[in-house]
Amino acid sequence: MASERYQCRLSPDLLEKAVTELNEPRNNEERLKAIDDLRESFDSETYGSLARTDDAFILRFLRAKKFNQKKALLALHNYHKVRKENKEIFDKVTNPALLKPVFEAGVIIAIDGAGKDGSCVIMDRLGKIVKGMDIYDLTAYGVLTTEKLLENERNQILGMQTVEDMGNFNISIITKVSPVALSKMNSIWQDAMPIRIKNMHVLNEGKMMDIIMAIVKLFMKQKLIDRIKCHGQNYVGVHEYVNPTMIPPCFGGTGPSFDDLVKTWNEQLEEDLPQDTKL
Repeated sequence: MASERYQCRLSPDLLEKAVTELNEPRNNEERLKAIDDLRESFDSETYGSLARTDDAFILRFLRAKKFNQKKALLALHNYHKVRKENKEIFDKVTNPALLKPVFEAGVIIAIDGAGKDGSCVIMDRLGKIVKGMDIYDLTAYGVLTTEKLLENERNQILGMQTVEDMGNFNISIITKVSPVALSKMNSIWQDAMPIRIKNMHVLNEGKMMDIIMAIVKLFMKQKLIDRIKCHGQNYVGVHEYVNPTMIPPCFGGTGPSFDDLVKTWNEQLEEDLPQDTKL
């Protein structure tokens, strides 16, 4: 157990949201007890040692599941299960130098606080996926991105939105992914990562969305399907949820270019990388 215990430094507004929306105890002693209960319930014989034992790490899972101990424990177990069973993904998460082509391709960026509700926003330009790019590499990069976002307590509390630009997307990329791979990826995002997904916005989807939805519905939970919002070329529809001054022109915003944001985001990710795994 980490020697330093968690001390709540949330702003009054953010604490109020955590209390009213996530059932987080206002009293820090009660919060620490919930953390201790979850940590002590972890089944290390089945799932191995905890990836991290500090309070801040455990707290992510409690917030993701609105302080329901049973659901938080299931997510914590699933997190360690997918890390153990998906070495082809998580070996790259722990050695990001192997993901250099994905960093350079600039498929994904993330912006803290870009949602009008304060949520963080992950933006994907799927048309930038190049032929031969490993779907597991993309998933590993997504995990790196999400883990980085979760270091910010605001994102644990206010959640995440995604914006997927399907312009120029090669539909054969997803149709060639095996059901096993799709199942693995969905297990990671739906069952293991302690993030609260608010909305998933899709742009320029066209007729291919019917094909994609027919595939992903086999693996995706209904509550997530219900959060998918297809906007076509109506970028203004996204602006109802995401601040246009913070997003790039390719999404109809007035912020920096997507390429500039890719560079900025990759630099943020690289700050956390060990020296021996620098890109």
